Amino acid sequence: MRQVLLPNLFAFILILTGCSAPLQQQMPSGEPSVRVCIAERSRELVLGIDEGAVLETVNRRFSLDGHRELRCVLDEDGAMQIIMDGRPARTLRGAFRCFYRDGDGVFAIDDGHYGDTLLVASDGRMLFAVNILPLESYLAGVVPNEIGRNRKRSEMEAVRAQAVLARTYALGKIVLPLARLFDVYGDARDQIFTGREGHDPLATEAIGSTRGMVLTWKGQLAECYFHSTCGGHTEASSLVWKRPQSKPYLTGIPDRGRGDDYCRISPSYRWTEAYGREEMENMLRTFLPAANDAILAEDIPERDWYLLDLNIIKRMPSGRVATLQIVMGNRSHQRAYYVHGDKIRWALRRTDSGRPLRSALFDVHIERDANRWITDIRIDGGGVGHGVGFCQWGGIGRARAGQAAHDILTAYFPGTGVARVY
Repeated sequence: MRQVLLPNLFAFILILTGCSAPLQQQMPSGEPSVRVCIAERSRELVLGIDEGAVLETVNRRFSLDGHRELRCVLDEDGAMQIIMDGRPARTLRGAFRCFYRDGDGVFAIDDGHYGDTLLVASDGRMLFAVNILPLESYLAGVVPNEIGRNRKRSEMEAVRAQAVLARTYALGKIVLPLARLFDVYGDARDQIFTGREGHDPLATEAIGSTRGMVLTWKGQLAECYFHSTCGGHTEASSLVWKRPQSKPYLTGIPDRGRGDDYCRISPSYRWTEAYGREEMENMLRTFLPAANDAILAEDIPERDWYLLDLNIIKRMPSGRVATLQIVMGNRSHQRAYYVHGDKIRWALRRTDSGRPLRSALFDVHIERDANRWITDIRIDGGGVGHGVGFCQWGGIGRARAGQAAHDILTAYFPGTGVARVY
């Protein structure tokens, strides 16, 4: 296992990249390392350690032999108190790293296990645990979480496509010209990373067979987005996220093969969600303000304020809802609230799980009583996720149909190419 050295533990790393330079000149020499934020704590961070662990600061190195737990507690003045197996050991500021002398040990944080180098740092207000490891090792803890574990051999080309996209996404974060403590989060804010847990043999093979390969557009790293199921048609990024004009390869495509949609094999190709009126009102009071900055929590009274209507005002070319009108009020006062694009999914979240609506590709059916008050709402939808870029279940369907990874990638990202950068 390769050990990653930090030239300055207390400095944020600044990588300067010329956007117009050829892709090879933008990339680090050889396989780069990636810094993954695996934990953020406001007060305390606990690491499980094994024999052979070493703690290193900018100017000192300490053996951790004989210890099983390292607890880092953040003081009010920003200093870090290091407690070993329940006993105070030393006070540090800024950052320290831990690694194993033989390179083979693991660190335990919560339910996860992580190898290579672990950086623990404080910005004075928060503690961060950052796993620093080679990019290809990082992908082994990402790709199975994104495309799914235990894929069949007939689906290998979809897994290879996912590996290329995950690598491209991570490299794009690594070369960003920003001063940061880490490159990516280890959760859905970037890519779900589970460390040493859940490595998948087929995914590992797919990563190895595409080593160093990335998706490109006109000599630059392409923007890579992926989601579970498009429902039959992907969508333009500009419409989904209300951004400036989409890149030409992110404008949306029909995902239809010979006679049927490739992602029809998805368990969530079509689905139904049902709500009572009071449940929907509670969801909207909880999540609607966050889905539209123009809506304040006090704009939705807690009492005598009811859901009166849900109207689809505008759709995107794929059929996804572009603008949803939500009418709330009472007999004498009413107000219309509007939510747009992918934020619609986040406004219509179940309060018990916090999970967004599966897709913005849906129809609304409303039942009313004799007085025209809403009693129940049914949403019939299709697909899972934002709908931009790579449809993972569609990719699996294409692989089963015999398409190669390159063909799958260029289908979802028209005009792009694949290049090897290390």
